[in-house]
Amino acid sequence: MTALIGHQAILRDLRALAAGADPPHAILFAGPEGTGRGLLALEYAKLLNCERAAPTAGASLFGDALPPADPASLPCNACRPCRQIDEGAHPDVITVSPGEALCRPRPGETSHDRHPNSRDIRICQVRGIIDLVSRYPFEARTRMVILDPAERLGRDAAHTILKTLEEPPGHTTFALISAAPEAMLETIISRCRRIDVHTVARAEIEAGLRERGVAPDLAAEAAAASRGRPGRALAFAREPDLMATRHRLLARCETIAIATAGDRIKYAGELGERWQRDRGSVLNELDVWESFWEARLRAAAGVRGEGPAATVARMDVLGATAALRAVQRARDDLQAQVMTRAAIELMLLSFPRRTLRGPVQEDTAAHA
Repeated sequence: MTALIGHQAILRDLRALAAGADPPHAILFAGPEGTGRGLLALEYAKLLNCERAAPTAGASLFGDALPPADPASLPCNACRPCRQIDEGAHPDVITVSPGEALCRPRPGETSHDRHPNSRDIRICQVRGIIDLVSRYPFEARTRMVILDPAERLGRDAAHTILKTLEEPPGHTTFALISAAPEAMLETIISRCRRIDVHTVARAEIEAGLRERGVAPDLAAEAAAASRGRPGRALAFAREPDLMATRHRLLARCETIAIATAGDRIKYAGELGERWQRDRGSVLNELDVWESFWEARLRAAAGVRGEGPAATVARMDVLGATAALRAVQRARDDLQAQVMTRAAIELMLLSFPRRTLRGPVQEDTAAHA
């Protein structure tokens, strides 16, 4: 069974693109982390290389007799290329991320420093990509090069790869993965077929987890905590301790929400330092803040009538709404590489100061 949960409409579109006479040479999968963007790129790689989708289906290079398949059933997930891609072992499906993958110094360069912890996809890696795609694939009909996250292409690297993105060799397709396409060069985006990957309904995620053998209670809890992101739900299901961590973060949000400005600035400094070494954990904490304020918003919006309680609730609605905008602005700023600490401080100082009226529980029907 494929790891993909949801996005059947996108999968149908990818089938049509792969079966067309001129499949796009570059696709941008844009959307929040954990929604399945990378898995969709791999599904497209399988569609381009599935032996049952080949014009000569049934005549495998490796002796496996595979009958032609109904296009609606592709990729088959059974032939050698599909299995290799699912296992992350296909030699012609390459992911390039910040680090040293495909690093190729300039000819004659003798002092090229290593950069395993680079924050960006560097120009030396782009040189490696260009060199790679100039050669025929090892065994695939179509090589797939995945840039993830594509917004981390350095400016020089982005300009260098433009020509290759626009006119890659016929045996190569690019997939760009981005949670912040607004941070990418417009000239890069214009050379890609864009597919927006949205969050998935909670019920669909829960059903997908149960199909994969997750116990019903855990599937329901993981789906609710994932906030529409199947990848996160799968992680919660595999490691239930991650949900305990999420509950601790929600409790910390309660503490920070009633804290002084000085305490909030101290907390901003902690997040800023952590951003330098573990961006994913900071983005996850922003998601928890969204859950925190969404719960406050739902609780306040449920208060009806007049009187002091209703007046306080109306103020809470305004405050929670402003806080949610602040979280989204901070996420956008961080992914656009603005000053980290300043972006986080602005978010925290934009939050209304809470009073202790008891914790608000997350609504498990959210994202249903």
